[in-house]
Amino acid sequence: MSDTFSTSILLKPFALGLYIGFLISLIIFIREKIVQKRLKREIKNLKSHIQTKLEIESESNERKKREIEELKKQNENLRISLQKFMEKPGRRELKQLNLYQKAVEILTVKAPGFAQSWQSALEEAEKEMGMIEKGVIPFVKRMFIKRPGISKDSSNSKNLPDRSKK
Repeated sequence: MSDTFSTSILLKPFALGLYIGFLISLIIFIREKIVQKRLKREIKNLKSHIQTKLEIESESNERKKREIEELKKQNENLRISLQKFMEKPGRRELKQLNLYQKAVEILTVKAPGFAQSWQSALEEAEKEMGMIEKGVIPFVKRMFIKRPGISKDSSNSKNLPDRSKK
């Protein structure tokens, strides 16, 4: 009787609906577990891609930082080199000469009588420089004479260069 009772309960429409519902839920559960595994694999793959991308970007950022530091050092070296270059003998004089040239141009335009005075002073200076180059006026004596506080007697022949060897 227990056999007939169990088969009669198992074959009732409620039990059959329960079995079909359980079978459908089992299929859905298995399908969702498969989808979940696939999504976990995809998430793992995406994490590895993100990790790789972050490593590449980190290396790139480090390389850029090193390049920026190197460029800063080069910039500082160039600035120091330029400063040393500007301090070399004759550079200040060239700068001063350019300044005087600009001032002469401005005065020539602004002061009408300046041009004639300037031309005569320029010709006189050219003649004097020609005499210095020829050796008529020793350049060193001229420098000592024009300096205030140094007398003609204090400059002896030991300090003067010997031009007879040329």
